Amino acid sequence: MSVSEINSATPQRSELTQQPPRCSTVFRPCYKLNFELTLLWVKTCKRRKGVGWWCSETPDGSAALAFRAISGEVIADAWGPGAEWAIAQLPALLGNSDDPSDFRPLDPVISELTEKLGVPRLSATGRWYEATATAAIFQRVVSADARASVARMGRLFGAEAPGGAPLPLFPKPEVALRLPDHDFHRAGVDRSRSRVIRIAAKHAERLEKLEDVAGAEAREWLQQLSGVGPWTAARSSAVAGADADAVPVGDLHVPRMVTYALSGINGGDDNSMLELLEPYAGHRCRVIRLLRIAKAGPPRYFPAPTPFDIAHI
Repeated sequence: MSVSEINSATPQRSELTQQPPRCSTVFRPCYKLNFELTLLWVKTCKRRKGVGWWCSETPDGSAALAFRAISGEVIADAWGPGAEWAIAQLPALLGNSDDPSDFRPLDPVISELTEKLGVPRLSATGRWYEATATAAIFQRVVSADARASVARMGRLFGAEAPGGAPLPLFPKPEVALRLPDHDFHRAGVDRSRSRVIRIAAKHAERLEKLEDVAGAEAREWLQQLSGVGPWTAARSSAVAGADADAVPVGDLHVPRMVTYALSGINGGDDNSMLELLEPYAGHRCRVIRLLRIAKAGPPRYFPAPTPFDIAHI
């Protein structure tokens, strides 16, 4: 796979904010872009009016990155002290550090989806604390409630994103460590999940060093943290490190989806999912992404889980 070209440039763009960007770039990938597939679990990203936004506390300070695809190119602007770092991370964020060259569709379902959607490339945000903390918020709750809680955590306790970005920054580790239980409650995060966030914050410096650790080893290390099991470790590693083999064991919906899509059997569990994904070892997260975007799960014969926002209690 050839290396994508990154050129510094001032892109032609419509006005995104009232503030001029600190730096800009044009990313020319050598592969088909699919923002939805690549950024599926990245909870510090948001798409608005055709523009993708990524806001993060980088090693150089806060940053907001706006990007949009035009004629096969990605035009990006960045604001804040960490703008240069975010611009440099853009290719990895959009899947350039992920290598799917040896991925092979082994059954008709996956073959059809790759022809339609392309082979998924996974993001690598490089921000392991944010990936782990936001994954913890999604533990055991309805996704809509978790998304609302991530947003509230940013609005209530995070810094305002540079450049007038449409989403706040997730709270820094030192801020999360100081928050009492009742503040987490205001954001809709219960005690068990807030405990995981505090543990991630406590070990944030060590978490960021996982950048140079292979996927399986990173997941193993993450699971040494109290409250971080295979599900949270897989979500974190896939987002921060483009771990293409991360499987969220213990998910409520993914095992049934995978089992039904690849075998036609309804009511699958983790064991059936892992057995069916075994031929795709090394790329199991790609298969899950494809099936998730295609909504390939079984027919629903029961009500969807009811949202339950503890912030209103």
